[in-house]
Amino acid sequence: MMIQEQDIVKQTLTIADLQDLCMVSGASLSADGKLLVYVTTKVVMEENAHKDFITIIELSTKKEISGWEGSAPQWSPISNEVAYLADHNGVGYLWIYSVGQNKKWPVAPVYESHYFMGHLAVKNFAWSPNAQLIAYVSADASSIVETTNDNVKVIDRLLYKTKGGRGRPLVTDEARSHVWIVDVNTGEPKLITDGKYNEHSISWSPDSTQLAFVSNRSANPDNNQLHDLWSVDLMSGNITRYTDNFGTVYQPAWSPDGKYIAFLATLNKVSTNDSPAENTQLYIIACGDKTAFCLSQSPGCLFDRRIEQISWHPQGDEVYFTAGSEGTTAIYKVGINGGDAEHIKGEDCHILEYTINQATGTICFISTDTTHLTEIFLHDVNTKVSHQVTNYSGRLLQHCKIQEATTLWFKSFDNTDVQGWLIKPASFDLTKKYPLVLVIHGGPHNMFGYEFEERMQLLSANGYGVLFLNPRGSSGYGQAFSNGCVLNWGGGDYKDLMAGVDAAIENNGWIDAGRLGVTGQSYGGFMTNWIITQTNRFKAAVVDGGISNLVSFAGTSLYHSLMESEFNGSVYDNFSLLWQWSPLRNVKNVTTPTLIVHGQADNEVPLSQAEEMYIALKKMGVESTMVQYVGEGHGWRPDLKPHNRYDLLQRTINWFDKYLVEAQL
Repeated sequence: MMIQEQDIVKQTLTIADLQDLCMVSGASLSADGKLLVYVTTKVVMEENAHKDFITIIELSTKKEISGWEGSAPQWSPISNEVAYLADHNGVGYLWIYSVGQNKKWPVAPVYESHYFMGHLAVKNFAWSPNAQLIAYVSADASSIVETTNDNVKVIDRLLYKTKGGRGRPLVTDEARSHVWIVDVNTGEPKLITDGKYNEHSISWSPDSTQLAFVSNRSANPDNNQLHDLWSVDLMSGNITRYTDNFGTVYQPAWSPDGKYIAFLATLNKVSTNDSPAENTQLYIIACGDKTAFCLSQSPGCLFDRRIEQISWHPQGDEVYFTAGSEGTTAIYKVGINGGDAEHIKGEDCHILEYTINQATGTICFISTDTTHLTEIFLHDVNTKVSHQVTNYSGRLLQHCKIQEATTLWFKSFDNTDVQGWLIKPASFDLTKKYPLVLVIHGGPHNMFGYEFEERMQLLSANGYGVLFLNPRGSSGYGQAFSNGCVLNWGGGDYKDLMAGVDAAIENNGWIDAGRLGVTGQSYGGFMTNWIITQTNRFKAAVVDGGISNLVSFAGTSLYHSLMESEFNGSVYDNFSLLWQWSPLRNVKNVTTPTLIVHGQADNEVPLSQAEEMYIALKKMGVESTMVQYVGEGHGWRPDLKPHNRYDLLQRTINWFDKYLVEAQL
């Protein structure tokens, strides 16, 4: 007798189930459109690590042709060869794999500088259009100097901290990231740019003679985000500057006909390398006369969203991009001659990345939603039909009960419309009351939405309703909304969050208003700290990598520019405003039992932020515990140690159980 799907008894999600989850990235089609390459990131528990594996499949048969350990695969533009990154004798290397020969070989070493240029600065590599060369970003091996005396560290630059964690040193090296090329036939690397500045985010001209790149060549790059667009001629070595009136330029892409370079940019000269309030907009610049034109803010296209990931259509008359809007991240396109942006793909989901096949125009994209992991899809731009290629969510959905997230809109204190989502407990019974946990996103200009989030599903599996909201300051709702928390951390956004909690309780009788918890990571951790100093309605809190003192944060964080960007210039003229919005200022109001978790090697939100809050809570007699994770940085990214991530999740659940469940028995 065959077991029908409805006969399978699904279990609630456990932390042990997370070990089997597989995340997909780096997907693209071969030049002839017949093969697909992608990366799976898997947990290897015996090594306490996440590892990347490259897979190539034949689309017609879905048969796996080859697989090996590596990352960032890129097809040759003319053959079935894949360039990728992997270790070679303990050094990061650029490799090539030939499908026809079933052979792979190392091409050139890639050395990483630990100097942090910003979240959108891409240290990438790219095949030349004629497939004879690969350009890549690397430091010079001779400039990588290992620290020989850990007892003495001499600091003489402003931006001296690294991102920390993942085995990185806490203090940056003096290495610069430059543009290199390597001949794929001879394997001879050649340095293309040199000097005291960093270069990143490279793109080839269609004739394979020039490379566009981004670089901050201002007088003091440590103290601003004035990144401009440049190009270098490979034969002469001459460097051309294209922009000098922007704030920050990102991710150039040369047009197929060579006439234009598309790029993303912001205009504000005071910005940050972390999470700027200003939305990136899409520009093209004519290579001949260097005239820049904003496609996304033209008279026929007022696209009031944050634009990311740009690509040219093979014919060169349209530019594709992704943007987040009301919780959905979708693919759009806009013509270079004007006109409104057209929605291409993305409904109630989050499209993380995409590529366009230059021969067929087929879009290969990776998408996730609230109940599905990342999966690969192919979209035919002619028929407008998409089909799913992978099914890594299948086993999870077959065996585990995953809860849908229901969107809700509500009016905040000043009649502003705010969006959120609510997840019911996995064991939901309409006749019972359940505790509710408010989860707050980071940024502050991030955006929650239609994306699988293991933390929320685990809370649901353990009997909690989960509420997550996009208060003012979030991206995805226009520039004015994104500016909503500037100069005002914990003002209007705090009121939005409280209005959202009230709306959820009013419209869902199963929520027990006497059993509320709150948690958040990074800026969400800041807001959790802020909330417990403003109200006692929450009976438990978990602060993950949170800020407590904006004054000390401004002088100790890798993101010293964040306080300048968010609070109107020099912090040394602004101490009173920073202190006004610091949770520590009101710590005497706290009665909420609080768990503080923090990476010990976090340079983005330094450990001292957790220590200041923890000591204050202890002095005030508040029930509190601090957990430090040795060697971990900020944000619990996928490449960090699974054991520590799972420990944090379990401690979070245990804390809420103790104060929202056991305390009520």
